[in-house]
Amino acid sequence: MAKQRILIVDDEEDICMILSYSLQKAGYETLVAHSAEEALALLLPDSPIASSPISLILLDIMMDGMSGLEMAEKLRLSPNSLIASSPNSPQGASIPIIFLTALSDEDTVLQGFKLGADDYISKPFRIAEVLARVAAVLRRTETKRLSDDEAMRREGDDNCIVFEGIVVNKADMSLMVDGENVKTTRKEIELLCYLLTHRGQILSRDHLLNNVWDSNGYVLERTVDVHITHLRRKLGQYGKRIITKSGYGYLFEN
Repeated sequence: MAKQRILIVDDEEDICMILSYSLQKAGYETLVAHSAEEALALLLPDSPIASSPISLILLDIMMDGMSGLEMAEKLRLSPNSLIASSPNSPQGASIPIIFLTALSDEDTVLQGFKLGADDYISKPFRIAEVLARVAAVLRRTETKRLSDDEAMRREGDDNCIVFEGIVVNKADMSLMVDGENVKTTRKEIELLCYLLTHRGQILSRDHLLNNVWDSNGYVLERTVDVHITHLRRKLGQYGKRIITKSGYGYLFEN
């Protein structure tokens, strides 16, 4: 299995050496650029390393010349640039970025996240923290990639309902959230399918009971609330899409 490759961008040679050594010792391949301009050149399609994808960028914010924020903006917001055509920067450069910064003020951090940063590490840093954050971001990126691949594979399957990171298979009554299988009951799957196929509509408890539960049995309205609570928890970040409309019922937000 090919090693994951980390691009380190910092104008301080000592920091680059420490990071490169530590990351290599942890099992990663590393590339070093001492300026944002040098890093962008490495990501161009005619670069010597263009055929080998970059897994993650460790990017210093304060550098001579172009700043890390400016480099991130070029990567994230310039989908028509030469950089975007490189294998290292698919879809306008979706390579995960972790900012390294001696600036801890809220505005700088927020600006970094607005430009698509996946995380940030304050200087001076501990190597253990860097390694932990790198591993966490790479893990999240891989999970999302697997989820996207699964969603594309199932997009044309009539037995599947796909919404963002949610994939519901009606044939085997299974649920996948962001690439991970989630244990659910049959009724939770049926309720989720109904909510997803009626996104944007306010559905009363009576309506849900009549359309999801067996009309021959006696079911309390409270049953709907309990199942909604379970679904919200199991859907993780997507659980907040199920909105309670007080006095009316529930809505799955688009």
